Amino acid sequence: MRNAISILGLLLASSSLIACDQEYDPDAPAIDPNAPRVRITSPARGTFAGDVREITVKGIATDDQGVTSVVVNGVSAAVQADGSWEVNVPVTDGTNLLHAIAKDAQDNVGKETRAVVTGPLESISSPVPSALTAAMTAQAFDAVGRGITGFMTGPTLMNTVTPLNPVIDAGAPEGPDCLYVQGSITNVSLDATTKITLSPQTGGIYLSAELVRPRINMGLNWSAACLDGARAVTVSAQKISINGVLKVGVNGGKFEIYLDDEDVRITGFDVDLGGIPGEIIDMLHLDTALGPILAWVTEKVAVPYLNDALAGLNDTKTVDVLGTPVNINVKPARIEIDPAGLLIELDTEMRAQNDSASPGFVYVPNVIPSMDMTRGFELAVADDAANQLLSSYWAADGMTTGLDLNNGSYGEVGKLFDRVEMTAKVPPFIDASGEKLKLTVGDLMATFKNGPMIATQVAINAEVELKVVPGANGALRLDVGAPDVYVDILDELTEGANQLSNAQFEAVTSFGLSRIMAFGSGAVGAVPLPAFGGVSVQEVTIEDQDGYLVIGGEIE
Repeated sequence: MRNAISILGLLLASSSLIACDQEYDPDAPAIDPNAPRVRITSPARGTFAGDVREITVKGIATDDQGVTSVVVNGVSAAVQADGSWEVNVPVTDGTNLLHAIAKDAQDNVGKETRAVVTGPLESISSPVPSALTAAMTAQAFDAVGRGITGFMTGPTLMNTVTPLNPVIDAGAPEGPDCLYVQGSITNVSLDATTKITLSPQTGGIYLSAELVRPRINMGLNWSAACLDGARAVTVSAQKISINGVLKVGVNGGKFEIYLDDEDVRITGFDVDLGGIPGEIIDMLHLDTALGPILAWVTEKVAVPYLNDALAGLNDTKTVDVLGTPVNINVKPARIEIDPAGLLIELDTEMRAQNDSASPGFVYVPNVIPSMDMTRGFELAVADDAANQLLSSYWAADGMTTGLDLNNGSYGEVGKLFDRVEMTAKVPPFIDASGEKLKLTVGDLMATFKNGPMIATQVAINAEVELKVVPGANGALRLDVGAPDVYVDILDELTEGANQLSNAQFEAVTSFGLSRIMAFGSGAVGAVPLPAFGGVSVQEVTIEDQDGYLVIGGEIE
């Protein structure tokens, strides 16, 4: 006999329940022995039905008092005298849950749920074009400029300057000889009123730097007429103004940023060069070299800082998702800059290692959403990018595991069974085309054993709302919200499946739900939500738009 129960809106506090059991309510509704027995015979669990708009669902329903109706996903089936039934049910692209509900004359209800994958499949190795679209507005660039200013006037500026030494190297291209001079910066400081601003314009990012009271300590080493010398000098000015355009482009899948057409002006230049040979002074040209040197230093600070700000949009890394390594590759594909801001489209490839058995992932081309360039920050994430990751993760057996319940804190389940083995029949699927971003986990099979014997087997199906939350480092990440979970007790391979008490059933259900939550948090948490370094995003909003999750916020 088969029994099922639907648990709606059960919210677990955190994914840490992967290693423990949720408390159960002994007064929860018991398994109803009087409910009709309903079974879906077709499609089989684990079916990939292809690019179809509806699917034929067949099954059988029996009851001692007679079955009065069978409904699948709201569509009534024609029930024959022998209890067999058939119905055509509309489906959408992705992992669909088929809910069969049978009623008898006393309105007792029996249920079964299973999953089927429909829609066009793309090769798992295909990059997802324009999977991420990011808008960085003038407000965001202003915040990045403030960040660069803070770095330039802070105590760690020399960490950037030191690798650039020697900043002056004249007279000996092959190395020191009888007439050369080299200068290395030993310390540099700027007044706190220094200001660096960035603003987007057509073709690039305008950089304006007002370096107030720059003071540079420099060590000089030289040789004149083969006589060596060395001296420390201090170079200063009242102000150095640097204006130029940071050109931003894409080269080989990487950001390419450089300062172009800089204009440098110096006010109040001062240096003491007493004791240095005239021919060496002529080679130094410090009165005209100081500005370009600091312009160069500014570029060497601003470009890495901006690169860091965009680093999340150009990421290649390997992350661990519940023990399965996942390679994440994000590459910029197109950049547009105008006075409103910077718009970047990025291609992604997110795959688990050892996913060669994958049949592919459901790919639905979407229209790139329009970005609001009046806000500080917007990021659009295509659900196709997440589905490549989830399908690959599933194919790499990331959702197949076994747990020894005798070792560890597994609550009531650990008292009932020795071991559980879990595997998913179909890959999970993320859908951003509806009113809420939704993760569907289909036919997660859990087989509980005592010794070598199967004690009970359940099929867990779930629809989980996704949400955007700040991570530990302040960056945004996807996490799971409130799930709707459907648990079926199966009897084909089990002994004593119907001997479970209400409390035992709740313990099994709660354990399965904790696995869903743990998987959801781990897997969707690997989907990158890039953040601009040094920029704080406030008043975050999330909306769905044509297959994209669009995240926006104000910049501080």
